[in-house]
Amino acid sequence: MQIKDKVVILTGGANGIGAALARRLVSEGARVIIGDIDRKEGQELETELNQNNKVNAIFIFCDVTNFDHLSKLFDTAQNTFGGVDVRIGQENEFYDQTNRWIKIIDVNLNAVIKCTQLGIQYLKKRGGGVIINTASMSAFYPMSHSPIYSTSKRAVVGFTQSLRDLKDTDKIRVNAVAPSYLVWLLKSKKHGQVAKNFGFVPIDDVIDAFIRIIQDDKLAGDTSTVTRRYKSKIISKSSL
Repeated sequence: MQIKDKVVILTGGANGIGAALARRLVSEGARVIIGDIDRKEGQELETELNQNNKVNAIFIFCDVTNFDHLSKLFDTAQNTFGGVDVRIGQENEFYDQTNRWIKIIDVNLNAVIKCTQLGIQYLKKRGGGVIINTASMSAFYPMSHSPIYSTSKRAVVGFTQSLRDLKDTDKIRVNAVAPSYLVWLLKSKKHGQVAKNFGFVPIDDVIDAFIRIIQDDKLAGDTSTVTRRYKSKIISKSSL
């Protein structure tokens, strides 16, 4: 799939990987609906991306655990740009304290399922499209200090793999990206100690993995891992 003129729904898109991905998508000619709970960063990003009186991006406040909020993203894309071609989820709740376990599952897994459900519904109207979920290397190398986080990300990989047949039935390709720790986390002593086993990766390598999945029509039910050793390595459904 070519990115130019495609309509992308990007949740968790106000900062970090999401914001960098929004910038890359717009630079390649896509129009992006950005959903996030960070209203300030989201509105600033919308202003940045909308240059020369052209609407390239729309920010909408969105709590991904709220189905009505998610529905509004898709309805806005349909009413403003005529439909949806790509859905990318950057949902991520990390800190694995016992009083936040349910929150982690709600954000990292349940929201992915809800948004994928909506994505399938709207992509069918376009005759197909791409869904990309965000996993983590902790899905393959579980972290003892974050068992629920690791579990949620492993579940995302399994969920993604289970939807591989949508490529044949509905021309919808569902894949995932599983990045290692990003270089900016080197500033954190806690993350720095844990991440030395995984390797830090530049954010551009992670963005490239998302772009590759959009463009490579052969990928379905696959996960692209992004580590220091391999900028982007596809783990196929047959090897999981």
